[in-house]
Amino acid sequence: MTVIEIDVVFDFVCAWCYIGQRKLESAIALYQKVYPGGRQDSFKINWRPYYLGYNTFGHSVEKSELARVKLVDWSEEKKAAAMRRVEQAGRAVGIHFRHGGFIGPHTRDAHRLVYLSRSKPSETTNLLVGKIFEAYHELEKDISSLDILSEIALEAGLEDIDVDQWRNSSIAADRVEEEATVFRERVAGSGVPCYFIQEHHRLEGARDVDEFMEVFVKIKEEEGN
Repeated sequence: MTVIEIDVVFDFVCAWCYIGQRKLESAIALYQKVYPGGRQDSFKINWRPYYLGYNTFGHSVEKSELARVKLVDWSEEKKAAAMRRVEQAGRAVGIHFRHGGFIGPHTRDAHRLVYLSRSKPSETTNLLVGKIFEAYHELEKDISSLDILSEIALEAGLEDIDVDQWRNSSIAADRVEEEATVFRERVAGSGVPCYFIQEHHRLEGARDVDEFMEVFVKIKEEEGN
């Protein structure tokens, strides 16, 4: 049996990170379905924090207002084209992007919650990440809100005591900041999402399923020799 470990460097407010998460899920499912012996192999996904820092206002603001400020130099045609591209890519993997709601001043608490969930089964962490992505990009929720993150955490299967500990302290904040610094250096300006697979295979952007598959098969062949 081969264990394929993947470091996913991402931020929750990144639409392409959400698309990439869905493509990675599909690639893993496909590999385990069609590759000989793939069902016996397992995947360990480590969700690594990255801060895009879109919102510099210091408080939650409407996404539309932030886009107006950030994209002031873009023509309406360019903005519409970029939105269509993201929406089309999203629909292809079952995501229906909505552009209302608020964006908070940071995603540190969301990343801290994911870090703390690592003590749970990996399925819980993966589900938590998916639900936070969905809340922000499809349900138009402000994921800087501790109330909203608490609800999501409980839905994903975290225990009340764990959520209360996260909510009422700064537990793990230093470790999350350290990881964010380390992985910002590792992506070296390429942006997110970025994937480090079995340490030495690197993919950047929301890659297609077949590109993930190619790396998985290569790793399996390398470890079989």
